[in-house]
Amino acid sequence: MQTVEYAHILQTIIDANRYSKLIASVGNQLNDRKDRFDKADIIEQSLEVYTNGRLQWVDDIGRDHHDVETGLDLEFKYMANGLFTKTGKSKATIKVKLKNSLGKSKGVEIDNPADFYVLGQQDSIAIISGTDIKQYLVAVPDGIEAHIPFDAVEFAFQKVKPEFLVEVSYKEQKRAMQRELIESI
Repeated sequence: MQTVEYAHILQTIIDANRYSKLIASVGNQLNDRKDRFDKADIIEQSLEVYTNGRLQWVDDIGRDHHDVETGLDLEFKYMANGLFTKTGKSKATIKVKLKNSLGKSKGVEIDNPADFYVLGQQDSIAIISGTDIKQYLVAVPDGIEAHIPFDAVEFAFQKVKPEFLVEVSYKEQKRAMQRELIESI
């Protein structure tokens, strides 16, 4: 399946308003070192919820989602202001870390790439196929990045501003759940 065709499918199945509302409502709460894994899990799981289960969250190595209708595997990468600047201008080059080798560069070969790479920011989601992304891979000291020209991606949606935000304190809810677990034993 071509990137343009799959982007059109994603346009019809992702609830862009709910995604953007979630990201804006959580805001910067989970940017601390200790909270980044939770942030990734929340954002990745949101795609399963906001596609009514079509993009099943699998949380596997090199695969975050499985499209249960097409059988395609997707890797999701979130980058705050990674597609558009804070002022809304498109980035000439989208830079995304695809693989972390923990300090040792091992070239630009990705074993078993995903069918599509989903690139998300606060208010937008773009995609590029696993085949197309290969030409943009760059070795960096601690892994592999893709330096993708802006016009090489297709958008599922872009610059969606939520109508309102939901007041949420993830850390308070997490600590309450931890306390409940501790006290239950």
